[in-house]
Amino acid sequence: MPEPAGSGPGGLLTVAPDARLWAVPPERPAGDPTGAGAVDTAACERFRTTVTVEDVHAPQPH
Repeated sequence: MPEPAGSGPGGLLTVAPDARLWAVPPERPAGDPTGAGAVDTAACERFRTTVTVEDVHAPQPH
């Protein structure tokens, strides 16, 4: 199971055995940054296709 780590408006890093992904929303979400409470469904729908996801590679030992 991936382990997520949030960075507030800077995005979210999730790490799984076979991937490390950094996701950044196109705009700062309103409300509680922990995700507790009301959900802005319109923002969720916009983010579904506009969140930037980058494959993060761990540094390789030399």
